[in-house]
Amino acid sequence: MPRIPIPPRFLRYAAFVGVVGVVVYFSLLDTPAPPGPTGPWYDKQLHFASYAAVTVTAAGASIEYRNRRWRRIAGVVAFSMAFGVAIELAQWPLVGRYASVGDVAANAAGTLLGSVTFAVEDAFGYVDDPAEEARG
Repeated sequence: MPRIPIPPRFLRYAAFVGVVGVVVYFSLLDTPAPPGPTGPWYDKQLHFASYAAVTVTAAGASIEYRNRRWRRIAGVVAFSMAFGVAIELAQWPLVGRYASVGDVAANAAGTLLGSVTFAVEDAFGYVDDPAEEARG
């Protein structure tokens, strides 16, 4: 079964910081304009997708700790959940924004989906040197 190559550390960290930065920007500073008519769950879909991305990139940024599996999973999930709650609390005093239990639930669901990353890692594993794997 093919194994997953590990991207360079700077790229994994940059992806994580970029996703977190986009979530902070659109959660606290700006509201994304919908692409057209939206359904009643549009906001929750954005939360769901955003926190799935936060969880996946946090998992990627913490690959070095894959030998401490349960600590890593707990740390990534705890970070994603705490980040979601913190963003909601930070929105509370802002004009035009509001904190919502529904948003926190959508964040948690996205975190749960993003956690599937760990099952994919278990199924495939990582290769530190793709060239060595090819010679293999």
